[in-house]
Amino acid sequence: MRFVWSIPLTFALAIAGSSLAQAQQRYPAQFANQWSNSCQESCKGNTLYKDRAGICPSYCTCVLEEVQAKVPLEVAIQADKDLAAKKNDTEAVKKVNEATLACQSRFQAQKPAGQSKMKR
Repeated sequence: MRFVWSIPLTFALAIAGSSLAQAQQRYPAQFANQWSNSCQESCKGNTLYKDRAGICPSYCTCVLEEVQAKVPLEVAIQADKDLAAKKNDTEAVKKVNEATLACQSRFQAQKPAGQSKMKR
């Protein structure tokens, strides 16, 4: 799933949390809220989750927690800059994407209600 990160978010991150370098530390609340909102908008428009938009809040919470636990803030900021510049294959973007794979697998594997039984 491709994530949409905003350019203003980069500046907010740089100002609000540039001293947070450890991946184990929580990201600033402003970043987490803006990122979660962006993630949910992206999720609702993603064909993988068509007719399953209700899972987007849980999915985005999962992704934020995974990225926050595995990616230092400065790498997230760099990924934001790279994505804004349409550089989708940089190391920073790859690290963020790697952290999201567990959530993508978990939520793609779930079937919408009523479709869990196989038809014969």
